[in-house]
This record gives sequence, C-alpha cells and structure tokens, in this order.
Amino acid sequence: MVDVTVRKRFRKNGETMYEYRFEIATVDGKRQWKTKCGYKTATEARKAGRMDLQTYENAGRVIAKDKMSVSDYFVYWISADCEIDLKPTTIMGYRKTIENLILPKLGSYRLKSLTREILQAFLLELYDAGYSQNTLVKVKAILSKSMNYAVDHHYIPYSPAVRLKSPKNRRPKVPTRTAPHYFIKPDIIEKIFERFPERHPSHIPLKLGYECGLRIGEAFALCWEDIDFENKVIRINRQVQWLQDKERTLVDKLAKNGSSDCGNGCWYFAPPKYDSYRIVEISDELAELLLREKVRQTKAMDYYNIYYTNYDVEQPFTFDGKEPKYPVIMNKLCKDGEGYPIHLVCVRDNGTFISPRTMQNVNRCVRKEISEEFDFHSLRKTHATMLAELGVNQKYIQTRLGHTNLEMTFEVYECTTDLMRQQGREVLNKIFT
Repeated sequence: MVDVTVRKRFRKNGETMYEYRFEIATVDGKRQWKTKCGYKTATEARKAGRMDLQTYENAGRVIAKDKMSVSDYFVYWISADCEIDLKPTTIMGYRKTIENLILPKLGSYRLKSLTREILQAFLLELYDAGYSQNTLVKVKAILSKSMNYAVDHHYIPYSPAVRLKSPKNRRPKVPTRTAPHYFIKPDIIEKIFERFPERHPSHIPLKLGYECGLRIGEAFALCWEDIDFENKVIRINRQVQWLQDKERTLVDKLAKNGSSDCGNGCWYFAPPKYDSYRIVEISDELAELLLREKVRQTKAMDYYNIYYTNYDVEQPFTFDGKEPKYPVIMNKLCKDGEGYPIHLVCVRDNGTFISPRTMQNVNRCVRKEISEEFDFHSLRKTHATMLAELGVNQKYIQTRLGHTNLEMTFEVYECTTDLMRQQGREVLNKIFT
C-alpha cells in the first residue's frame, strides 16, 4: 500500500526542515519516488504529502484500473480530459452535476462494473424524481463523454453509455422541476422602470434585457466599443461570467462581492452562449439613453480624475479575426503599457463595475413591491413575445436572441398573450364570416 513517509533534513545553515516522499510508478523496472522538502514541521510535511498523493492517485497513476471506483475515475477524468480545452464555467457545471447527481448513485460502483442497464435505470430514476429534460440531457452527455474517454484509455473494454435513452412520453412520479420565466405585461414594465429610473445602476441593464433581449451576462459585458451610434446597433461579442474559487472565505464574499476585486474569485469575459455573436438593432430612444450615459461617464472621469476606476485585460480584447484565449480576466487597470483597457457601459459614477449580482437585489425588490413573476430572463422572454405579437419574422427573432435553432425561440414565447388571441379572433372572423 502506498504511504507517505516524512524525514528530517537540514539546510546549509543548519536549520531543520522536513521532506515527504511516496513511491510512484516504476520506470524501466526501477522504483521511483516523488519528494518535496522545505516544510517547517513533520505534521505540515505529512499533510502536504498526503494531499499530493491523493492528487497523484486521482490522476490514475497509482490506482489499479480494475479496482478504480466511478468516484475516483470522474476526479481523474475532469483533470486529465476536461481541463484541457473546456471553459472554466463548463468545468464547474460538470463538477456540480457529477457531485450532486451522478456520484451519490453511481460513485461507489467499480468503473468496470457499470453496465448500460445500470445507467439507463439511473436516468429513469432522475426522470421520476422530477428532473427536467435539460438536466437529463446534461447527465447523459457527461456519462457518454466520460465513458468514451475510459474506453480510449483502456480503463474499460466498451462504453456502457452507448444508446442511452432520455425518458419521454411517460408521466414522471414527481412533476418535472421547472424554473418558469414569465411574459411581463406593459403596466408591470412601466412600474419596474419607475422603480429603477435613469441614472439608477440597474436601469441600463434592465433596458438592454427588455428592449434588446440580451442575456444577463451579455448586458453587463457590453463595452462602448460595441455600440455604433451612427447606425444604431450594438454588437454582442462577449458575456461576463464569475469564476468561483471554492476556497473563498466568508470574509472575502462579504467584503468583495459585486466588485471586480473579488477575493479568490474573479469576473472574466467569454464568448456569448452558443457562440452567438450577432448585431442587434436598437431604438432611437435607447440610443439616446446610451449616449447620455456615455457623456455622463466622460464627465465623471474628469471629476474623479486619478480616483476613477479603470479596467483592463491582460490580452488583446478583440473579436475580429482570431479570438483571445479564454478566460479573459477583468482587472483593475495595470501599469501603463501592461494591459489592454476596456470601457464598460455598466459602471457607477466612480467607474467601478456594476456586476450581474446586482440583479439579485432587483429581483427581490420587484417581487416584493411590484410582481412576484419576475426575473431578468423574463425580460428576454417578454422581448421575444412582443416581436412575435407584431408578426416579426421568426428567423429574425431567432437571430436577435442568439438562439441556435427556431425550436429554442418557440420555447421562449410559448405563452399566448391577449393581443395574440385578439389577432387570432380577427383572422378567424375574416375566414369564416
């Protein structure tokens, strides 16, 4: 059994230090050891050594393939495969799904013992527990991708995830869990903008969601360079995301949430969802609002002078031609010449970034004071529904929202409004009278 040993070592000046070591895979028949020294105490060295050993074992180098558990395999798969080319948020999503859904049911199995029948029964169990089709598709994709990797690297002879079926056309034992988004009626919209008027930090993001159908990450990532005031269009080139660090302390969260200086986490830019780069037309009124905001920010920069907060990124922030490598971390302005400045639309008077987390407070206020049926994504649904009411071409709506297919667009405005019903009656009266 592999174990960590600790021994005392001495520096040239006679100072005592401690070293850990453990045996790793042989090379050319010769025993090999992994060591590291410089620790002040034996306890510190042993703790570090055990963590290093665990990492080494989880990488699949010490654990025998025929004895590896599903739990150990997924730890290995994330580090050996997913972290090579997936975005941090995608990896976080994988980890969450694996830890919360897959491992509680399958983690104790040996990897080689998994069968298609076990995995199919697992999907049926999730379906009967009320999980949505989107969740089932995500779980199925993770199982398929991870098992294919196991086959390619000779952990198992064949994939047990081949031809798995997502349950359909049968009633689950528990109603499917949904997070509904609502069509917001004009009188409610009016009250929302009265509650969050121009100059309020949340006014412009709300306008971008309502009048342009932007996703929340796209709205808060908008830069002045993305706005063409002459042609009255905005270019959707990126979204802003939060890169979470699980080691983040409560003190960090309380002190730095909502700012770019976020403890062990950070805000970063990534491509829009589904790589939906697009150009979105804006109304004259919205263009004038954005222009007034730009003028205000220019005056604020002069007023605050050296105390105005600026931001930059460490690599070229351009989406023409070659895209930058992600994630593109948002920083407070580096020393002159060391970064690439960015000019965000959603900032406070002193230049500090207004993050998407401010919408949590907006949601609470609106639900308490105006309407319980509200969240930021409902603005996007409302925007699409209003266009559909007026007979706007469905393909245009799909492109404007950045959907990959029309089916997704139909799901957004699946509700039927009073105006749609009235239009339907008028058509029926013309046909049948």
